Amino acid sequence: MKLVVGLGNPGKEYEATRHNIGFMVVEELARRHGAAFRKLFWQPARHARVRIGAEEVGLVEPTTYMNRSGRAVWGAMRKWKVDPAGTVVVYDDVDLEFGAIRVRAQGSAGSHNGMKSVLEWLQTGAFPRVRVGIGPKPAGEDMVGFVLGGFAGEELLKLEKVVGRAADAVESTLSIGTERTMNAFNQSMIG
Repeated sequence: MKLVVGLGNPGKEYEATRHNIGFMVVEELARRHGAAFRKLFWQPARHARVRIGAEEVGLVEPTTYMNRSGRAVWGAMRKWKVDPAGTVVVYDDVDLEFGAIRVRAQGSAGSHNGMKSVLEWLQTGAFPRVRVGIGPKPAGEDMVGFVLGGFAGEELLKLEKVVGRAADAVESTLSIGTERTMNAFNQSMIG
């Protein structure tokens, strides 16, 4: 079994915000594969199970707030006995231009508080991740206000394609591996 974790914040007020693009991607994967999320009673997360290619995959949305995502990721990995290399984390990146997709086999958290929590709980950065560009933040705009704000104008028109392309990158990572997926996706952007 493998896991795909989308990072975001729970609650209706955060649903359509930039910071929740990780949730949007795992929800797209669930939609594609005919699965529905349900609450997990033994940990702070929602979960759906799908089959992607030959892999059984658990889709996870932590129901903690972003800054505490690591607890739910660690709990899901422990419950289903999935190691870090078998866990793909999907999250927003304000340092990437809107629509850019970056796949990595490992790395640091950068400035992302959700990823800082995941790295703290897992004690390793050696797991694949799919970063989805939501930037750049306009000069002078507050960072929290920007990431917790909704998509606007042209972004809103492209959002479905961006989420779909990020879901494609996750499926590719699961089926052909991180290295080949990096070659296919890291230079592409939704134009």
